[in-house]
Amino acid sequence: MTETSKSKVSPKVSPKVSICLPVFNGAAYLGEAIESALKQTFTNFELLIIDDGSTDSSVEIARHYAARDPRIIVSTNSKRLGLFANYNACLVKARGVYIKPFAQDDLIEPNSIARMVEVLDKYPEVTLVSGGKSLIDQSGKETKRIIQLAQDTTIPGKEVIIAHLILLGNWVGEPSVVMFRARDIGLGFDHSYYHYGDIEYWFRILEKGQLFYISDVLCQFRSHSASTTTKNLLGLYFAIDIFRLGERYKHLLSELGESTEHFFKRAVETIALHVDHLIRNEGVDMNRVIAVASEPSGANGEPCQSELAHSMRPLTAAIAEESYRTDSDNAILRQGVFHFSRRITGLLEELIATKNELEHRQAECDRLWVAVNQMTNSVSWRLTAPLRTVREKINLPQTPGGSVS
Repeated sequence: MTETSKSKVSPKVSPKVSICLPVFNGAAYLGEAIESALKQTFTNFELLIIDDGSTDSSVEIARHYAARDPRIIVSTNSKRLGLFANYNACLVKARGVYIKPFAQDDLIEPNSIARMVEVLDKYPEVTLVSGGKSLIDQSGKETKRIIQLAQDTTIPGKEVIIAHLILLGNWVGEPSVVMFRARDIGLGFDHSYYHYGDIEYWFRILEKGQLFYISDVLCQFRSHSASTTTKNLLGLYFAIDIFRLGERYKHLLSELGESTEHFFKRAVETIALHVDHLIRNEGVDMNRVIAVASEPSGANGEPCQSELAHSMRPLTAAIAEESYRTDSDNAILRQGVFHFSRRITGLLEELIATKNELEHRQAECDRLWVAVNQMTNSVSWRLTAPLRTVREKINLPQTPGGSVS
């Protein structure tokens, strides 16, 4: 290990790592999250907790821990910012050389920060460190482990971006599983993104260098019905973000020989699979998706800031509310809906053609059954019944014409 502080960092001394923990109504799991940070084997860090207008006991919980440990710094926003903007508020206050994003529902393994610091100390060309994670449920029980690579691996940033554009997913991971250098903060998270604001930020960081993937579990990612991830999926926000990422990095797609039109078609297929999963496994129906579509936007054209509306506003409403997006974004979304419509039209045409073919074949089968019934009910068929019985008993071969030889 290149650096491990034996004593807790003083608030007056710049820490090596800034753990950034934005909070909004996180009382249910916040204490566990903070405890996991305080159990780190690497102790030279500050834990920045910024509350975004919680109406539960989140602030009280955070201040309780801050009173016990000087490394914890708690503040509150004067108005509701939203998740990614609140991450940026943390980044502004961060004093560390390295930035460790965190989430109120998650847990980080005791040696997680130490291992990531070691990588960044050793490899100056690496701009982002990530690794495996375990999925846990509301009670903290592990349900699945996700480790993308079998061994520690360094990958050029451009290749990582291209891989994500092909897979249309986020295998680098959520904020709780990454670390990067403070010098690469740049403009921070683009809070106009709904669901993939993290991967879009990772892309910009990876444009400056390489990814180092640690092939071990670094964090525990909690999945539950009230999580922001779940609500964003239910609200179909991920669909909008996929379109925007494709437009933003279409120059890389063109290097692979993929046109924008082909990307949108592929995106539609991927989004359809996500929606199918939500319908089959999460009990999602259109009533749940559009439940808050009619809620008004907030002041000054900002999206409505209630947690439910902000998280679940569906694709159609997001497209309609053009006042808070750029003309470019609106054009991208319209293009996405255009390809949705084309794909649906194509599927309907295929369905109609298949239905017509089935009806045609059914008609042929019906005609054959009529002929068979006519033959089996004919006088000649009934009269030859004794001969057929004799043939079966003596097992005589049958001629190609059907008569007994």
